[in-house]
Amino acid sequence: MTTRLTVLGFRAGRPDATSACSGYLVEHGDTRILVDCGPGIATQLLARGLEHRLDAVLLTHLHQDHMFDVVPLAFSRLLTKAPPARIPLLVPDDSVDTLAALDDWVAVPTDPAVGRPLATAFDIAPLVRDGASPVRLADDVTVTAFAARHAVPSASLRFALGDRTLAFSSDTGWCDGVLAAATGADVFVCECTYLDADPAMLTEHGHLTAELTGRLAQAAGVGRLVVSHLLGDDDEASFAAARAAAGPVPVTAASAGLVVPVEPAVR
Repeated sequence: MTTRLTVLGFRAGRPDATSACSGYLVEHGDTRILVDCGPGIATQLLARGLEHRLDAVLLTHLHQDHMFDVVPLAFSRLLTKAPPARIPLLVPDDSVDTLAALDDWVAVPTDPAVGRPLATAFDIAPLVRDGASPVRLADDVTVTAFAARHAVPSASLRFALGDRTLAFSSDTGWCDGVLAAATGADVFVCECTYLDADPAMLTEHGHLTAELTGRLAQAAGVGRLVVSHLLGDDDEASFAAARAAAGPVPVTAASAGLVVPVEPAVR
């Protein structure tokens, strides 16, 4: 069974000419799951003919660069001759009301098809970020959410894909939650927002430097680190710093369209 990660976008803050913002396609056999849906991701899905072929969408948190395109994705699913069935849309448990407020804001009351686009296109459900409440998305696919350290409720994710594990940091500072989510994962997609940053930005807002990203991957004993969520100012230097800090962990730099097999790591 094929298990793989496709990077649809990896930019932090805003898209640019080389990439959309955060968005990742997780495939395990016939199951397709979208993790994050930042600006530009709906277009990436449409270009691949995937807007109607997803089984679930997970938003790690509700900052715009991780979720704004969930609105055009909903419209794409609804404004068609044969709208597909609703699919799960999972968000951190303390962000469900925020998503409902967004649904009110983007609603088109005069058009019944999109009067409540998010609630009509998706079955919105909470992600409990306690590291102990796995959600089953398919027969052999579960996801467990952990509390990340960020300015808004943010979920580090750990997928069990058959006998393989795939983890996502979300946006976070170094914390117990992201370390637990990543520990022993075969592939770990980790934010690498800054090459250098003020300590307050790391601890109060909640982000990682490239060095911290590499150190976190090594501490978690992951099989492969995928460095992502880059601002675009110093990608090569950030990748080099993360790779230097990761020790024996193999490191891959995210790029738009990158496909990473998720295979049991040989350690």
